[in-house]
Amino acid sequence: MLNYIKAELYRNFNRAYFWVYTGFMAILPLIFNIFTKTTKFSSNMNLTALFEFGNAIIVAAVYLILPMVDIATAEEEKNLTLKNVVSFGVSRNKLIISKVIVATILSIISAVIILTVFFVSGTILFGVGQDFTMNIAIDYMRRLSGTTILLIGAISVCTFLAFVIKNNNVFAFVYIGVFIILGKVILLLSMFVSDKFQYIYNILITTQLSNLTRNDLRVFEEVTNSQLGSAALVGILYTIVFIGLTMMYVKNKEIK
Repeated sequence: MLNYIKAELYRNFNRAYFWVYTGFMAILPLIFNIFTKTTKFSSNMNLTALFEFGNAIIVAAVYLILPMVDIATAEEEKNLTLKNVVSFGVSRNKLIISKVIVATILSIISAVIILTVFFVSGTILFGVGQDFTMNIAIDYMRRLSGTTILLIGAISVCTFLAFVIKNNNVFAFVYIGVFIILGKVILLLSMFVSDKFQYIYNILITTQLSNLTRNDLRVFEEVTNSQLGSAALVGILYTIVFIGLTMMYVKNKEIK
């Protein structure tokens, strides 16, 4: 399995798709910083404000992993190349776990590049600022750790959909729709049908990501161990459940 993971990483690192996507996503925060520097808001910008902005967009991370699952799994499903992997002796269960691991590694590398461009360019343009302390950076890293575990759960959900849905466009729309619409539907059900739906709402990945987002950016408040523990538990549960569902589905599936 390790050799297959290495081969998959090598394959994707030598493709334009991964680097073009990562480069494009890294250019966006760079443009944001440069644009902000030319406006009146630049006087309020510094490294502390950049970390606050980074905290505010944590929820968006669940959608940024979609292209990574696309290049790790969905494309091979579309191109019917998975049969080659199975024919070389990689078991179906190991194949699924490998796909989740590869998509996770690609997502982490991409995120590191994007965040490095964001924070380094922002620090150069706006400076550190007098209010910045290491506690702000440590708090952000702790939130990212919880986010990472939740995103592994999201990658597991996305991988399941990639195996089940053949059409890449439909697969992408279903994934986005699930995370955008499902939470709102369950929240409405908890308001108008039964408050027991609130328990389901609380264990959604998007809800847990929202809990890791600082609501009041004017007041620095460190993320709690309870919040991180809840995020980790939910992320692990989603990972186990959807990897298991994918294994069950692929077990009896004819791989062409």
